[in-house]
Amino acid sequence: MRVLAEWIMHGPTRARIATVALASIPLLLAGLEAGTARVFAGFAATVMLTFCAASVGLVTLRRGLAAGAGLMAWALLPGAIWLIWRDESSPLVLVVATTALAGVLRHYVSWSRTLMVATVTGVLVSAVLGFMAPQTVTVLRELAQQMATALADSDPRVVDLVTPDALFEILLGGLVAGHLGSALVSLTIARWWQALLYHPGGLQAEFYQLRLPPLFAGLALLVLIGGSSLSQELLRWLPVVMVPLMVAGVALVHGVVAKRELGRSWLVAFYITTFMAGPYLLSLLILVAVVDSWVDIRRRIPAKS
Repeated sequence: MRVLAEWIMHGPTRARIATVALASIPLLLAGLEAGTARVFAGFAATVMLTFCAASVGLVTLRRGLAAGAGLMAWALLPGAIWLIWRDESSPLVLVVATTALAGVLRHYVSWSRTLMVATVTGVLVSAVLGFMAPQTVTVLRELAQQMATALADSDPRVVDLVTPDALFEILLGGLVAGHLGSALVSLTIARWWQALLYHPGGLQAEFYQLRLPPLFAGLALLVLIGGSSLSQELLRWLPVVMVPLMVAGVALVHGVVAKRELGRSWLVAFYITTFMAGPYLLSLLILVAVVDSWVDIRRRIPAKS
C-alpha cells in the first residue's frame, strides 16, 4: 500500500499512470465468462476501482481540489468506457464522489462535517435520481415488483405491509447509500495513505475521536424512526442517513477499545458479531452513536490505569 501511495505522490505523470491503470485493468477482466473466475475477477475489479478513486482522493487531500480534479479527468476516461461499453456508471460515480468528499475533508479537516455533507448530498441525489438515471429507476421498480410478488407468495400476510412502492423507495435509497459507502471507503484509504506518508497515526487519531453533532444525529434518528410515517417517499432517505450513524458507531467502538487498551481481538470479535447478528447489532450501533453525540461516551469511560 505504501509503495503505491509513494508512486502516486512522486509526480503527476506517475499518478496518471496509476490511476488510469487501476481503472482500465478491470475492463480486461469484465469479459470473463460466468463461473468462479468471474467472481474473483469481479472482486479484483472492485478493489482496483476503489484504489483508483483513493488515488485521486490522495492527490486531492495533499495538493488540493484543482490537482485532484485534473487527475480525476484522467480517471474518467476509462470510466466513460465502462459507461458506454458495459452500461456501468459506478466507476464514474465513485471517482467523482471520492474527489468531492476529499475536497470537503481537506477544507474542513473534519470527518464529522464530511459525513454531514456526504449525507445531505446523498439525500438530494436520492430525490432527483429519477431525473438523472431514469433507466436505473425503471430497473429498480421492476426488481421491487418481483420482490413484492415473491414475498406475497411466501407469506400472503405481508402483502399490505410490504408494497412494491415501499420496496422501490428502499432499494433506491440503498443504491445511493451503497455509492456513498463506497466513496467513504475510498476516501478512508486515501486519508490512510496520506497519514502513512506525511502524518503517521493521523487517521487513527481522527477516527477514534469521530462524533456527529447532536443536532444532526438527532435529526437522523427522527428520520429513521418516523420518516416513513410522514411520507412513503422518505423511505429512500433511511439507508442514506444510516451510513453516517454506522460510521460514527464503528468509530466509537474503535475509540473505546483503544482507550481501554483492550487489543485487536475485541475488534475482531466486534466485526464477526456484527456480520452474524446483522440488523440487530447495527440498530444498537446506530442508537449508541446518537447517544454518543450528546454525552461523549469516550470522555466518560476511564482510560486503563
